[in-house]
Amino acid sequence: MGILKTVVLVMHVGASMGLIISVMLHSGKGGGLSSALGGASPSTFSGSHIVEKNLDRITIVLGVVFSITTLLLVWMLNPS
Repeated sequence: MGILKTVVLVMHVGASMGLIISVMLHSGKGGGLSSALGGASPSTFSGSHIVEKNLDRITIVLGVVFSITTLLLVWMLNPS
């Protein structure tokens, strides 16, 4: 396995683990990270809204990295 394949594979595993963790931290109907850190009622002055916004951005970036590395691995490991 070449060094490029190894790097892409490590990025893929890291992105998948990070994606799982970031999705699990998102709040559902009952709360989640925002209620655990900032209380049950989020306000504009609390930091929980900012945390949720940044968590959304992190999840999007990890999803894009996961998608790109998936396509790269399929392209690199294709035997034909």
